[in-house]
Amino acid sequence: MTKSWRRQPGRSRAFQDLKGTVARNLSADQYDQIVEAAYLEETNRELLKDISLIGGSKQSPGGPRAGTSKVEVAGKTDTGGFAFYQPSQGEVWLLEEITVEAVTSGTWTIAVELDVDGVSMTIIPTSSKTDTFLLFSQAYGWPTANFYLDENTKMNITLGGSFSSVSIKALLTRYR
Repeated sequence: MTKSWRRQPGRSRAFQDLKGTVARNLSADQYDQIVEAAYLEETNRELLKDISLIGGSKQSPGGPRAGTSKVEVAGKTDTGGFAFYQPSQGEVWLLEEITVEAVTSGTWTIAVELDVDGVSMTIIPTSSKTDTFLLFSQAYGWPTANFYLDENTKMNITLGGSFSSVSIKALLTRYR
């Protein structure tokens, strides 16, 4: 009878990096750090399998990612356009709602557009407002479909008219 000897595989870097982390407490940032350091090479096949196994315990394959919601905030006191938000490389965010608060006694305007690789698409057309609070939410009919923002998509906002200040907040949830 011949014994076959098989070399034991080395410990996976993914599990070494997360030693002491309970799966329930795995953060999106911890997972991202492991993914960002993994080269897509044949020699990393086991590491990539381990990363997939780890991610599956916390994240659904189709998003949204647990524990990743955030509110982006911008305050403005002058008119004009500005880049409100653009995800980092490799990120995909779901735009859930936007709130706008204006300190004004007159009429002001707002327009929101998405710029995808230099091509603009208006999602909230320029409209004249006298309201001091606006809510754009799927719960109230806007947007009628999900808006996913990735590294190629920049959300731009243009303000006009007469106001003392405008505060804009957007609720975003990480999709990937």
